Amino acid sequence: MREKRVHPRYSNDEFTLLANAAALSRMPVGGYVAETSLAAARADDPTAAVADYRAMVKALMAANGQLGKIGGNLNQLAWHLNKDGAWPALDLVQRLLDRVEASIADVDAAVAQVTSGR
Repeated sequence: MREKRVHPRYSNDEFTLLANAAALSRMPVGGYVAETSLAAARADDPTAAVADYRAMVKALMAANGQLGKIGGNLNQLAWHLNKDGAWPALDLVQRLLDRVEASIADVDAAVAQVTSGR
């Protein structure tokens, strides 16, 4: 039974980062904070564990940003299709879809790293 409590405080930006990382890990924020802090505490080198974790979170946030940009590109593509009814150059569409697939693979790899560390 867990009887000890810690009450960390976060800025709005920090909490947003935590909430996003927790959501990607499919965990509530409190559980995510507990699991990641325990993972670092259990590591042979807690400083390195925290640095690795920060790098993974940065990778997730970067991938998330890329997916947002790609979503914007897909919205532009849909707008043009609805307006003109004509597809843009096929190679342009293929490059866009390749970027979508690569970004999703990046996010999947980063999530796998985070979740395997639990």
